[in-house]
Amino acid sequence: MLRAEVVQLLVELHQATPTVRSFAWHRVELSSRPHLQAALNELETPWKGGPFSEPARALLSAHQEGVIGLLAGFDRLVAEVATRGGDEVITHGEPHSGNVMRAGEKLVLLDWDTVGLAPPERDLWMVVTDTGEELALYLDLTRRRVDQNALSLYRARWQLDDVASFVSLFRSAHATTDDTELAWLVLTRSLDDVDGWRSVSR
Repeated sequence: MLRAEVVQLLVELHQATPTVRSFAWHRVELSSRPHLQAALNELETPWKGGPFSEPARALLSAHQEGVIGLLAGFDRLVAEVATRGGDEVITHGEPHSGNVMRAGEKLVLLDWDTVGLAPPERDLWMVVTDTGEELALYLDLTRRRVDQNALSLYRARWQLDDVASFVSLFRSAHATTDDTELAWLVLTRSLDDVDGWRSVSR
């Protein structure tokens, strides 16, 4: 039920595009790419930011092929989605469970720092399941078909941004804290997940 409600929220948001189009930002596809590319280019040089720097370098080295393949797949998907055309809509960017709250009987979206113009799939990939029910509901409410390549594009972008963010953290000055230990755990999981994206690069 909650996912269906979130889809309806996104429909309302996307349909509000004419109101904000003139001043809304276009979202960059992968703003963190320079940081990730710099890390990939310096895998043979010791990282000295803190206690997690060298372990992070070793971990990225072990998954280097997968990350490079995902970057290549991401580029291919960007090109394919661009050829599709279609209007951009105003998107939230992160409509996951942590950014959804019920206020009385009403469901609301929180944290609008990532709002911007983009294909609707920028939001939709976070709420779809294998059943296809969410996409069917979106189609029914908007008469707009969802592009599977665009869904894959934004999944890949999220994965790459996560990896880039934590790698950048561990290449910078840091200490062992609860936050960096959690970041290490998330980076480990994110890089393990990269291997599951190999099909994107084909």
